[in-house]
Amino acid sequence: MSKDSVPLPPHYRYNFIVFLVDYICFGIAFTFISLTSVAPALVSRLTTSAPLIGLISTVFSGGWLLPQLLVANLINDKPRKKPYMIAALSGRVTIWIVALALWSGLTDHPQAMLVLFFVCLALFATMDGMASVSWFDIMARAIPVHRRGRLVSVGQFVSGLVGIGVGGLVGLILERYPFPGNFALLFTLAGVALIPSTVALCLIREPLPAERRDPHPGGHKGRWLQILVKDVLFLRFMLARLLVGMLGLAGSFYVLHAEHVLHLPNSVIGSFVAAQTLAGTVATAGLGLVSERWGSRAVSSLAGLAATAGPLFALVVHQVGSGWLVRAYPFVFMMLGVVNSAWMLGFTNYLLEIAPEEIRPTYVGLSNTIAGVVMMFVPVAGGWLLEWSSYPVLFGVTTLLTALGFLATLTLKPRERVACES
Repeated sequence: MSKDSVPLPPHYRYNFIVFLVDYICFGIAFTFISLTSVAPALVSRLTTSAPLIGLISTVFSGGWLLPQLLVANLINDKPRKKPYMIAALSGRVTIWIVALALWSGLTDHPQAMLVLFFVCLALFATMDGMASVSWFDIMARAIPVHRRGRLVSVGQFVSGLVGIGVGGLVGLILERYPFPGNFALLFTLAGVALIPSTVALCLIREPLPAERRDPHPGGHKGRWLQILVKDVLFLRFMLARLLVGMLGLAGSFYVLHAEHVLHLPNSVIGSFVAAQTLAGTVATAGLGLVSERWGSRAVSSLAGLAATAGPLFALVVHQVGSGWLVRAYPFVFMMLGVVNSAWMLGFTNYLLEIAPEEIRPTYVGLSNTIAGVVMMFVPVAGGWLLEWSSYPVLFGVTTLLTALGFLATLTLKPRERVACES
């Protein structure tokens, strides 16, 4: 039976549009407050501590990923996941709290502003991470596997096109408006963009789960341990995901490197945002085709290559320091854009493909919790590494680990092939 002859789930077209609206608007919101450029620039104006700047990615990754195994165990046996997703979306109000604090001049008290910023970032990440467990399960039922690549690629392409303009707007706002009003406006615009995303999620028509006999009566509370012990394919996947994710060691410090070492102007942050968004948009079109033709494993390998190319280029720029290489520094952010575009089409889709349907939330939650435990320390470790050594050491270590991640992606196999080999 061909892919096109497979019957589509109920309300497929409606849900495709609703998920698309959510995906596009969420992407636009985070372009305004990019965690790799805008947020580090804000924190760097409140502190000079590299570990604190690295804490941005640590807090977000830890908050978004760590609670997911607990949430998965709570909702795994529930036929309806949407109510849990909607309840968790309340955390998005924290973006508005940060915006109001910036408008009110809390930056006159840097320590208080830093505490508020990190608390709000942690609450947002934790609540949205909890919502994402249900989101992935509903999406997997509403959008069949051969159409998910299309959804993600279209969503990333459209949000990327808009994001190119947003990147220019970010640079204009940062250049023309004084601190902290410029960052206050960016967080306000991010909050506005999240409104249609939240409305769209509330309008999803959740398909009923397929009726099946439960091969593990009594629930799946302990299945995560069996997965860790017996599922070799999942372990290979996690090794590749974690190693490629080591690009987070340097991710928060490219902006500081550009400003403090390469002496690029503050307004260049807008070009970094635009470069990251443009590259992600262009890559999305190609990665969508790669996903449909060669599958998510090939996209994961391309993510590993891009994750390696970014820090490697930054290392070359630092060592050589010639004018044209410095001007080409946005290439680093272009590679971040490619990785971001490849993540959903690659690693996330691969996990959804290998996870048995009856315990899919457990696989998603386990994967993200493990990643959260590891990744929450990565950016801070990058900050410590930078303080104790130098930018070349930071970029070199990042390049080595992500290169190992690329090699690990080459070992991934389809579930059917592993079953035949065992």
